[in-house]
Amino acid sequence: MIWPFQHKQEARYWLKVFAMYAMIEACIQLMFLIVLNNFGKQRISIVELHILMWFFQCLLIWPIWWVAKSVYKKPVLVQVVVNIAFYLIYSYCWFGPVQDLIGYLYENLQSLTRAPDDRQVAILDSGNQYSYLNYQLLKHSFRLSVFFLAAYFYNYRLEEKKRLALAVANRELQIRMLKWHLNPSFYFKTIQHLQQLAAGHPAKATEPILQLAKVMEYVIYEAKEKLIDVKKEINFLVNYTRLLNEHNTNVVIEATINGDYEKLKISPLLLVGIIDRIISDGNGTRKTHYRMGLDFSGREMKVALNANADKKDLSSLLTGDSQSRLQELYPGKFNFENSNGTVKLSIILDEE
Repeated sequence: MIWPFQHKQEARYWLKVFAMYAMIEACIQLMFLIVLNNFGKQRISIVELHILMWFFQCLLIWPIWWVAKSVYKKPVLVQVVVNIAFYLIYSYCWFGPVQDLIGYLYENLQSLTRAPDDRQVAILDSGNQYSYLNYQLLKHSFRLSVFFLAAYFYNYRLEEKKRLALAVANRELQIRMLKWHLNPSFYFKTIQHLQQLAAGHPAKATEPILQLAKVMEYVIYEAKEKLIDVKKEINFLVNYTRLLNEHNTNVVIEATINGDYEKLKISPLLLVGIIDRIISDGNGTRKTHYRMGLDFSGREMKVALNANADKKDLSSLLTGDSQSRLQELYPGKFNFENSNGTVKLSIILDEE
C-alpha cells in the first residue's frame, strides 16, 4: 500500500488534516523561537533552525500516519504493537541520521542567509537526554492522536453520508410501495364483463374496450412519472369510474370537475386509492351512489366525497395507506375533514 488513499475525496480530506497539522507545528516552532530568545541573556536559536525543524516534522508525519493507517482496522493489540515498534524505529532515525541531515542543511542555509559573525551553533535533539526522549514520546503520541481523531471523524462522516443515502433510498422505496396500483380484481371483473357484453351485444363492447386500453396505458406508461398533468389524471379517473360503473352493481361513482387545472401537476394515481377503498367497502347488497367533486382554485385542489346512504361515515377512506401516501407526497400541503357524511380533502398541487 504505497499510496494509502483509495479515493480522491479521502486524499483531499487528509491533505486538509495535514495542512491543519502543519499550521499547529508552525505555531509550536514559533513559540519555541520566542521562548528561547526572549527570556535569557543571549540568543539560543535562530529562525533558520526552526524552519528546518518545521519542515522535517511535517515531512516525517506521513510515515507515522501511513503505518497507523495500515493497521487501523486490525485488532487493538496489533495496532499497539506495530505503532510502538515503529516509534522505536522512528526515534532511532530522528535522533541519528535525521539530526545529522538537519545539522548539515542548517550550516549550509546559514552560509546563504547570515554573515559569519551572526551565525548560531545548532542545538539539535539528542537521544542521550531524557528531556528530548520525553518530548519525542509526547510528540509522537500527539501525532497519533491527530491521526486517530481525524480517522474517526472521516469514518463518522462517511457513515453519516451512507445513512442519509440509505434514508433517501428508503423513503423513495416507501413512496413506491405506497403508490397505488389498480386492484387486480378490477381487471378480472372488467374482462369478465367485456366477455359477457361481447357475447350478447358485440357492438356495445367497443367503447368499454377502448376505455380499458386507456386505463392500462395510463397505469403502464404515464403513472411512472413523479408528476403528471392534472388533465391526464382526470381523464384516467373518468375512464376508470366509467368502467367500474359498467360492471359493479353495488357501487355507482359520479365525478364532477370544476375550475382551471391546465397548468397543474399531480402525483399519478393519487385519487384511485380512495375509489378502490370505496369498491372494497361496497360488497353489500345495498346499492350506494357516491359523488366525488373536484374543485380547482389556483394551486389548490379540493375533493369532496359523499354517499346517499344516510350520511354514511367515509372517514376511513383517508386513513392507512391513503394518508401515508399523502404525507409522503404532500407533507404540510394537505388537510382533510369529515363533516356530516362528507369527506373533504384539500391539497396544494405543483404548477408548471
